[in-house]
Amino acid sequence: MSKLAQRMQKAVGAWRRHLEQDQLPKETGRPGANIERVLLALLSLLVVVSCAGAIAALMQLKSIKSELTALQRELLPLKERVARLDQIEKSKEAQDKVSDQKTQSSRESRAEEAPLLFSREEIQLIRDYIKPAPVAGPPMATIGVGDPVSGPTIPFPSPVTEKLSKLIGATFTIRNGAIIILKKDSRRADAVLGPN
Repeated sequence: MSKLAQRMQKAVGAWRRHLEQDQLPKETGRPGANIERVLLALLSLLVVVSCAGAIAALMQLKSIKSELTALQRELLPLKERVARLDQIEKSKEAQDKVSDQKTQSSRESRAEEAPLLFSREEIQLIRDYIKPAPVAGPPMATIGVGDPVSGPTIPFPSPVTEKLSKLIGATFTIRNGAIIILKKDSRRADAVLGPN
């Protein structure tokens, strides 16, 4: 036999002797020995069960943590999407508000910018009171309805405004033999009565 095998046999023999010395002699007459063994077994069982419970609780906690992390990852894009939708909604509300204001102001400006319309009788009444002088010199550029009017203007005489209430506060000027009528506080031609 080799030296290794001999050493192994010696070690096994020493181990056997050690086990034989450690074995408890059988005690037959002691009544508390069985109770001690039962209590020791119960205590061992309790330790094993509590360790298994602790391991199960740790595994459950780890599982909950991983689920929570996954939910947080899913929640972040949802929060960003909600923030974008809120921003889009706010911009739409602002655009609606601006368009409502534009619509309202355009209605008001259209109401203000609506040209003055006169019947043949009303035109004749205005011409009876306002008689443009004949055009002398080079003709000036013609003015149309809605064109800006610069220079001084004259208020309508009271006999005309008494008969035509739409001319109250209106002014006029004469250019190239045409009567240019401006509404109250306007600087644009609201009506143009051409020369006869």
